[in-house]
Amino acid sequence: MNLLTAQCQAGAPALDDAGLALWLPQLPGWEHADGGLRARFEFDNFYQVMAFANAVADLAHAQDHHPDLALSYSMATVRFSTHSAGGKVSMNDVVCAAQVNLLPEARP
Repeated sequence: MNLLTAQCQAGAPALDDAGLALWLPQLPGWEHADGGLRARFEFDNFYQVMAFANAVADLAHAQDHHPDLALSYSMATVRFSTHSAGGKVSMNDVVCAAQVNLLPEARP
């Protein structure tokens, strides 16, 4: 599967431990934490944080898969999990994490 061109799928099941172990190394800067995939991105100023947040929002809208975002002056934390998979990690989360890393605004 090409994570960079993949589309999220409705009803994606939760990944098991083997699935997480397979995909997580392909997501630089991301960790399995708090039941989801989480990454922190650092920036020089709040304007860059907001540009990144808006880029993530555009991606989330296009994929119809929405993360939890926490923003501060110079940092954004992104966390993906799949509600329909019991709040666990699915391939939709892996796809979106990979695509967030490619955003021009991203600096994991």
